[in-house]
Amino acid sequence: MTNCIRLLAFATLFFAFELLAAAAETVDASNIAPLNRYFNEIWTTRQGLPHNTVNSIVQTPEGYLWLTSWEGVARFNGNKFKMFGRDNTTGLPDVGTRTSYLDQHGRLIIGGARGGLTTVTNGKWLPLPPVGVLINRIWVDQHNTMWIGTEGGGMFRQDADGTRQQWTTAQGLPSNTIYSFAKAADDSIWIGTAGGLVLWDHKKFTSIAALHETPIFDLLNTAEGLIVASETGVRRKVGENFEFLHPQLQNVAVSKLLLDHQGSLWMGTVQQGIFRLSQTYGLEHLDASQGMPSNRVLDIFEDKEQSIWIGTNGGLFRLRDAPFSTITTKQGLVGNYIRALLEAENGDIWVGSSRGLSRYSPEKGQVVDNVLAGESILSLAPMDKQRLLIGTYTAGVFIYENGKTHLLADRNSGLVSNEVRALLQDPDGSVWIGTAQGLAHWHDGKIDNLTTQDGLPGNFVVELLRCDDKMWIGTGTGIAIYQHGKFTEMPIHQFDQAEYAFGLYPQPEKRLLWVATDRGLLRLRLDTGEINLIGRRSGLPFDKFFQLLIDGFGNIWMTSNRGILRFSEADANAVADGRMATLATVLYGESDGMLSAQANGGSNPTMVASRDGTLWMATAMGVTSVRPQRLQQFAEHIPQVVIEHITLDSESVPLSAELTVAAAVQRLEIQYAGLSFIMPTRLRYRTKLEGFEQEWRDKTGQNQVEFTNLAPGTYVLDIQAANPGGHWSPSAKLTIVKLPFWWQTLPAKYIALAVAILLIVGFTYWRTASLRRSKQYLLQQVASKTAELQRQAENLASANQEKSVLLDKLQQQTLALEIQAKQDSLTGLANRRAFDEHLAQEFMRAKRLVQPLTLAFIDIDHFKWINDKYSHSVGDKALIRLAKQLQLSCRGIDIAARWGGEEFSLLLPTTTSQQALQVCERLRIAVESMDCSDIAPGLRLTVSIGLACSDDITESWQLLNAADDALYRAKNNGRNRVESYL
Repeated sequence: MTNCIRLLAFATLFFAFELLAAAAETVDASNIAPLNRYFNEIWTTRQGLPHNTVNSIVQTPEGYLWLTSWEGVARFNGNKFKMFGRDNTTGLPDVGTRTSYLDQHGRLIIGGARGGLTTVTNGKWLPLPPVGVLINRIWVDQHNTMWIGTEGGGMFRQDADGTRQQWTTAQGLPSNTIYSFAKAADDSIWIGTAGGLVLWDHKKFTSIAALHETPIFDLLNTAEGLIVASETGVRRKVGENFEFLHPQLQNVAVSKLLLDHQGSLWMGTVQQGIFRLSQTYGLEHLDASQGMPSNRVLDIFEDKEQSIWIGTNGGLFRLRDAPFSTITTKQGLVGNYIRALLEAENGDIWVGSSRGLSRYSPEKGQVVDNVLAGESILSLAPMDKQRLLIGTYTAGVFIYENGKTHLLADRNSGLVSNEVRALLQDPDGSVWIGTAQGLAHWHDGKIDNLTTQDGLPGNFVVELLRCDDKMWIGTGTGIAIYQHGKFTEMPIHQFDQAEYAFGLYPQPEKRLLWVATDRGLLRLRLDTGEINLIGRRSGLPFDKFFQLLIDGFGNIWMTSNRGILRFSEADANAVADGRMATLATVLYGESDGMLSAQANGGSNPTMVASRDGTLWMATAMGVTSVRPQRLQQFAEHIPQVVIEHITLDSESVPLSAELTVAAAVQRLEIQYAGLSFIMPTRLRYRTKLEGFEQEWRDKTGQNQVEFTNLAPGTYVLDIQAANPGGHWSPSAKLTIVKLPFWWQTLPAKYIALAVAILLIVGFTYWRTASLRRSKQYLLQQVASKTAELQRQAENLASANQEKSVLLDKLQQQTLALEIQAKQDSLTGLANRRAFDEHLAQEFMRAKRLVQPLTLAFIDIDHFKWINDKYSHSVGDKALIRLAKQLQLSCRGIDIAARWGGEEFSLLLPTTTSQQALQVCERLRIAVESMDCSDIAPGLRLTVSIGLACSDDITESWQLLNAADDALYRAKNNGRNRVESYL
């Protein structure tokens, strides 16, 4: 008995997948996404639905979606709903509408409560006589005969001439409640009723014994046979038998069926949401716990753009294979805050999150492994085909091999920092480790640490790249190149004060390197070193970008905190070359399928391209992926444009192909819509009024056009729409005839012309005589005024010369004052005022970037004795000699100043206390070794130095006090020494 049950289950599944295989034999299964990857949206009464129960969904030829509900009919254009209820337009006896049907001629038929029937063709409503009872289903056969199933009134047939006939249980129906119709062989009709399935051959009703007294909610004809949705599950007709389509669907009340363009079967249920049966993923399920507004499904519909629309009693639900989709903990990720991504050898995607590392299988649509649970993953890199390098936030570097991880390096083993943000393995097997405190090189179990003291421009390393036999290093203070054991700094601060080089993308075949920074995108020519900036002035919407990739369609993708940006690589090169001023970009966010527009950066890599061309991005809410080829398919869809509303001086007028506008009308407004539902907010629009405009006007982001005070004449308004990157649609055209006032007619113009000629002749004669009289008087006045102007010109020239001399003097004085205000007049160093400004800036910068800042106070020992013994003139020369030694000992980023008297200050950015101690000790020795005999015989200078670092200090004044305390201690401990604040 058990074997028979197993055999039956196997046969059921075989038939189900045979059906799907037949339906999908021309469909590429790789294009089918798992159900949990679909982007979903919900519309309810809050978004404009007349009622949350959506009974049926239909799309008319021009592209509108029509929804029926218990509070009327709604027409949806992708952005807003237009309501139709019980009025003279629709002719419905009640607002409640239950069903709709689109026949082969594009006519929309709507049926509802109280038996109301109406049709819509090209926007024109035509009510039909009601049948007097609630209509459940409308169906039109190949002979244009309308079949009407009712709730308690049986079945009606309406011929093209309006003749009707009714059948009830008195004529053989098993029930007077009819739910569904489907074509059978030889013009017979399958009828789903509350009392079972029947076959009608136009003579009699034949009940199907296997489905007797079972409510049949929907019927679907397929090439492989009839599929029946009932209260007890889904069955398929095989020969004369009706077999369950899938064992898990037995005793599940299924209300609606849909076979989509990919051959997948969608099944809506009465209480359990949606099921999908596909050849690729088998049976999948979605219900209210996974985002649906309700588990009761009333209709399922696939639109022209292949989105799935589901009507429920909790609102309208849409599933679409969006250009972007997001994987989260719902698909098994160990965490949602993603920091690093990498493709494995078999095509799986490694996902590093703040809670561990996951391995996601795109083929299976689920996570297949989780490792290092609890660790925050910052970086990933391939080591070889079997091993993976993993950088963490607090625990150093691990190696993953054969399902296990072991530690490679951490602070305890010599690593400069456990915060590992970039990894790179060299061909010799050694590993480069980029950390927040410098660069490390692991080789043969040993670690060499390299920092700013070794030539790095900054210790915060976020990117490592091998290109042209060089290692390129992206840091928080620019780019470095490492070759033959030496660093070469490539500054980027000159490009709009850029600092962070977050991401590097090489194009060695084109001899280019692209750099994503906190001030936009840099393009570097590898052969010449020339760098060009593409920033906000060039069309980028904001400054900071983390990583970039170039897809197979010639588009550059960049991640940011504010979404994913895409633009043409060719356009980017044109902007960088100066051949184009502004870059056209598209910014993607939550409305495109992302759960969060915040893409993460400062770790590596945060964006990868898999072998099938899919791009994967790390975001603050899961892994977002985009298939550029799918995006290209979306762009290829051409939306149809429709004119929805016309107003003349704020008064609505009926829609028509030709609009006559009265002469007195001053303002004409036309509202339109491009009927696309994939990315309705991204549609591009353009308009042109032929007879008035020569060029198209860009109206992207606007769904209306206005004209004021049009001149009399005939015009043709063209409106076109397109998806981003797609072709323009055919024009929606409106002929506009603006009527003239009586004085704008041709006879009135001729009369006005004749009067004007007479007036011109008379005025010309009078004016000529007047000009003769005025000529002599004017000649006299000109001579007098010319002499006077000559005198004034000479006076002005003299005054201008005096003014120029005064301005030159004032400018020289201003420059001298500026220098005096910030420079010590004796030593040429910055004075205390200038130093205070530098200290405030550098202290804030150090705290923002989490970098050390060290302050040194330097005091000449026994300076009063020098002044007393040798003279104040010798003391001044000693101060100047020490200032020169300070300048020689400073780096380019250090700031030296005369604090006052014999006391100097030295500010050391990005320098730890230990590093500063070494710098100041060298300075102390250099001062002690200075030959000052040319200033005064026997003169010898020594200094006492006090140091303080900003690590545990929160305010700049505390840093001053700490350094001063250290200097005091150096004085008390014998002078000629360096002391650090404890």
